[in-house]
Amino acid sequence: MNKINTSPRERILETAADLFANQGYRATGVNEVIDRSGVAKATFYNHFPTKDDLCLAYLQERNVFELDGIKAFVASRRTPRSRLLAVMESVAPWLEANGLRGCGFLNMVAEEPNPQSPLRQEGMHHYQGLLRLIKQLAKELIDSEPARYDKLNATVLANDYMVILTGTVALVEIYHDTWPIRHGTDMVKRLVDSTG
Repeated sequence: MNKINTSPRERILETAADLFANQGYRATGVNEVIDRSGVAKATFYNHFPTKDDLCLAYLQERNVFELDGIKAFVASRRTPRSRLLAVMESVAPWLEANGLRGCGFLNMVAEEPNPQSPLRQEGMHHYQGLLRLIKQLAKELIDSEPARYDKLNATVLANDYMVILTGTVALVEIYHDTWPIRHGTDMVKRLVDSTG
């Protein structure tokens, strides 16, 4: 992180992201974020009145960044089938880049027991956006070859896909290994091609 060329808010968010990923939300204290980001306490509280405000901003930025990354990965593919499969395939480079630490949204939800918490709601918002994307891609696949994919239902396919994708991400973190990515990708291919 180049602290000279970033705003105090960006430094705080980058520091918090590193700490949340490495030690969890609850174990990360505000004073630690302030010290490591090199900002004054007043500056921190000017941007983030509470720790939950900081975490919510972190999750909102992650949501945009991650969904944009997945959409770009999908857009690089040529066929409806390859675009649908690209959502699952995008998981491998993302998880390898974060040291197989899983999903920040799932990790955060595990630390926040209140279902009404804005942090949990942001996690749900992220996965709803991902589900909408998968459902849109499933519809495009079915519409591209109706005779071949007439037995598929876009909503059911998208829901099944989400369960596989989320389970894959969780298992990568649990095992700290990439085998669930390969297995999950194969499962999605079988799901997509199960037209008989």
